[in-house]
Amino acid sequence: MTDPAAQAAVVRRRLPAPADVVFDEWTDAARLAEWMCPRPARCLNMEADPRIGGTVAFDVEEAGRTFRVSGNYLTLERPHRVAFTWSCSTWLDPAIQSVVTVTIEPDGADASIMTIEHQLLPPALVQQHAQGWAVVTTQLESRLRSTAGAAGAEHHDPAKQRVKPRKARSGSSGAT
Repeated sequence: MTDPAAQAAVVRRRLPAPADVVFDEWTDAARLAEWMCPRPARCLNMEADPRIGGTVAFDVEEAGRTFRVSGNYLTLERPHRVAFTWSCSTWLDPAIQSVVTVTIEPDGADASIMTIEHQLLPPALVQQHAQGWAVVTTQLESRLRSTAGAAGAEHHDPAKQRVKPRKARSGSSGAT
């Protein structure tokens, strides 16, 4: 199941919130439901049990159909790292488990740099997931700006975002 040459979807963005606030967005079901699905899709039935082995899952309602994304938390290192498995009911083999790793680095007192690396994806889905993660990252950024208020918030600079498929690190399963 682990192919060292597997590709990954990677998104990196500066967010207008400290690392602990960004971390909490990834572990709270109500918060995740606000931004996780690329609009106009909607997240339904969001579950988040933030403990090693705990469930992270949701239904996606998009274009008149509903499908399920599910996984389990692998890493919870507050406030710097979250990792979980990711499977989708629409994949040719819905039993395949990819791995999403979110790294959050402080960037001053009121900001952080978040990197999402989605590894072990079926190769035909890497670009689609890179685009999806870019959209949800923008949605998360908007949510953080609205919850923190406009005071002191920087304007979005597209040059600070990187979205690209890339080769996964050789020999790394992404799980810890």
